[in-house]
Amino acid sequence: MFDFDLLYPSCEKRQEGRKCDRVSERLTEDLQLEALVEGGVLGREQYGWMREEIRYLPSDREVIRYRQAVLTDLLNNPDFMEDCIKFCGRLKDNIPRKRYNIWERQAPVYKNLENYIELLKENYQVLCTADFRVRKLFESEVLRRMVSFLEGEEYKEYLKEIIGLLGEVLAAGAVGYRAEYTYGQVLKSVRIERLYPENTYRMKETGVLRKKAVIDEGHLIKAGENLILRNNMDEIYAKTIVRLCDFASRLNSALVGAFKRLERELSYYRAGIELYHMYRKLRIPACLPQAAEGGAVFRQLYPVRLLVECYGQGDWRRAGEIQGNDYSDGEGRTVIITGFNSGGKTTFLQAAGSAQILMQLGFHVPAVSYEAAPVSYIGSLFANVEDIHTVHGKLEQELLDIRRMAGQVRRGSLLLMNEILATTSEEGTEIMAEGECAVNYVTEQYPEDDGSVRKTHRIIRGRPEKEIFERELVRRYLQGENSADADDA
Repeated sequence: MFDFDLLYPSCEKRQEGRKCDRVSERLTEDLQLEALVEGGVLGREQYGWMREEIRYLPSDREVIRYRQAVLTDLLNNPDFMEDCIKFCGRLKDNIPRKRYNIWERQAPVYKNLENYIELLKENYQVLCTADFRVRKLFESEVLRRMVSFLEGEEYKEYLKEIIGLLGEVLAAGAVGYRAEYTYGQVLKSVRIERLYPENTYRMKETGVLRKKAVIDEGHLIKAGENLILRNNMDEIYAKTIVRLCDFASRLNSALVGAFKRLERELSYYRAGIELYHMYRKLRIPACLPQAAEGGAVFRQLYPVRLLVECYGQGDWRRAGEIQGNDYSDGEGRTVIITGFNSGGKTTFLQAAGSAQILMQLGFHVPAVSYEAAPVSYIGSLFANVEDIHTVHGKLEQELLDIRRMAGQVRRGSLLLMNEILATTSEEGTEIMAEGECAVNYVTEQYPEDDGSVRKTHRIIRGRPEKEIFERELVRRYLQGENSADADDA
């Protein structure tokens, strides 16, 4: 039929991008992206397609730029996108498959094929009446090809010709098969004139005068009572009507399926456009991010969750009071966010994670500027309340979540951790103490232009207590110290 992929520039890119999930199971929940539906920004179906693409979050820069180009074209041509979605929704999918009994007069066998042909005719009329409005010329090649195809007549003519051929077969009623069998002591030939609801068929018999074929009008064979003839009719039915129905069904499935896929992918881009419109209505800056090398650099990044909350409540004034955040880390290092309780640490972490997702989806980011390296995997671990429906305690459940995420981490990943292992149990305290021994914190000071000093923290590699203890035992052993003392230690 045709294939216009609006998400990937090639089949190879699509196959590579769909190999595995690229985010953790709880990422959308931890970032509270469900608020997009609750706040009225996105419909449930739009959010569903967006969330599906988050699962296979692209990290290929070519794919990201490809999606940004398509989004920009659709943003400049909103009428075209709406026309396409409405057009795809008018196409009718296949009717439920039904097998008719050729021996029942009340259910003629040709009715099934007739229904499929009528369905194809209806969809053909939809194609002929399609009208797509384009305001600006498309920059992306895939949309230019799609418009050229939709406005062309070639594929419509092919479909019209196929529908006509199926209609002629149906109108003829002849199947072109001959079935021969022995009836009594004379070899007779049975010719099927019409595969219609009749239960009796004429028999062509060679009489006494062999050179002259005659039709014995009075000699009728009832196929319902003759097993051999009945089996022949069943075989003819399977080879003609059923196969023609299958052909018409596959043709309609290919036609409707191709446009339904376009509808899904256009709905995905509509989600990105609705987000962009939300930023504009709230008078929040928005930019198409750059997929760069290294870490992340952004100016005045706003938290999507708070923007959605303001949008849902219609509180434009509060949206203007939200403060954007600046950040610069060209190396992609480990970052520790510190501050007072309710000081915005979780909100900043959610803003950074949401912006990374939007960037890799090819959508706009609520920031003056945003530049970040695409990551191969995004995982999240946020502190949760204890689940009373599980056999695991809170600490055990968090450790299981850490182990599960660690098994998915690959090179170039982004891990978002928010107050994990925040437990009051003694075991949790020991685990955190052991972890803190594995790293050292360094405070760095940077003078500002106004004379103030900006402080930040950096993590450098340390050694856990167990490693220090084992190295001490080895050192004592090599120095020949008393083994008993070492054992006591």
